[in-house]
Amino acid sequence: MFSKTPYSVYPPAQKRPTNSGFTLIELLMVIAVIMVLAGITFGISRGVQNAQARAQAKAELAVIAQALEGFKSTHGDYPWTTDSNDLAKALLGWMKFVRSSGSTTFVGLNANDVSAQGPKSFLDATKLNYLGQLPTEANKAPSNVKFTDPWGNAYIYKYRTRASGSWENFGYVLYSTGSDSAGTSVGNDGILTTAIRDSSDNIDNIYSGE
Repeated sequence: MFSKTPYSVYPPAQKRPTNSGFTLIELLMVIAVIMVLAGITFGISRGVQNAQARAQAKAELAVIAQALEGFKSTHGDYPWTTDSNDLAKALLGWMKFVRSSGSTTFVGLNANDVSAQGPKSFLDATKLNYLGQLPTEANKAPSNVKFTDPWGNAYIYKYRTRASGSWENFGYVLYSTGSDSAGTSVGNDGILTTAIRDSSDNIDNIYSGE
């Protein structure tokens, strides 16, 4: 009699190794998804940053506008200038109107014109971003100071430069050129027309009071 063998006479079947890695197509798909998600995240982040910058610009324009009203209340009119440096000097108390013989001029002060405590300032410049040099002493004039928006550009101020002229706007024009740092100014009459506001350079401008 033949005895039964407890084991098969055939060798055990060899299992084929399974490939647990990613194929090239799968890797490309993963990379594409990551890039899409990164683009969305970056876009949202840029949008939030731009909204924050615009909010900051509006707040700073409000500070400058309030200082301009203080200047007008003290001197009878807004600063007669279209220069950003003269605007800063005026609001820091270093420019004034001189009326003589029926004529009026807008001039800068020197150290002899102010007290040892310095001139009357209409704002705290340290609460704004600026270029140039603030006075290191109370009776020393600021040097080439310009108030700047969150994108590093000087705020634009436009007003008449003398008592008479073609300026027809009731007030001044004060704005930031926005994130594109480009802007087309108002004309000599000071009227901010719809065409000027809607031009490609001005579409992202931020105007005082809006």
